[in-house]
Amino acid sequence: MTHGFRDAPDGLRYAESISGPMRLFAATIGLAMFLIPVPFVHHAHAGLRWWQWLLLAACVAVPALMGLFFLSLAGGRCLRLHFDNRQRCMLRHRRFPWPRHPEAVPYAQIDPPSVLERSSEDGPHYVVRLAVRGERAMHLGSFGWQAEAQDWCQRIADHLQHSSPVRPPMAPTPGSDGAHADPQTR
Repeated sequence: MTHGFRDAPDGLRYAESISGPMRLFAATIGLAMFLIPVPFVHHAHAGLRWWQWLLLAACVAVPALMGLFFLSLAGGRCLRLHFDNRQRCMLRHRRFPWPRHPEAVPYAQIDPPSVLERSSEDGPHYVVRLAVRGERAMHLGSFGWQAEAQDWCQRIADHLQHSSPVRPPMAPTPGSDGAHADPQTR
């Protein structure tokens, strides 16, 4: 699994991704949710009591809303960030469809990043915590090695503090995807 960070000539970039099969799976669930109300509507008739009509409305509305939710997941955009040193801001492309244009967040509004350790059944993994003042913190990347997460955290901190950081790209670490790494060497 890739962590989503990359060096670019115009600054650091971060992009999340959703695979095609995952999008297809979410779309299939979304479309299937619209089939749930069919038996309820099929058995409805004019002689139902008022509370049965309310129950019928709930049995139609809830799956339809869930179907719309899964379809929006399948067709939604992923979070993208660009740390632009020329403009001294972070350009953020949000996950939601509106607004379509990137939002510019000045570096002065961004708190210093930190590395958090998360545990899972596969062992620990590390994420970079980045917070814009007044908003919920973003957890970026998924690193199998703490040193790699610390390196990207430091690169972001350098971009936030200086106009043009000069850091050589980090060489890939064996097992940096975290999937096949030996847990005792972490």
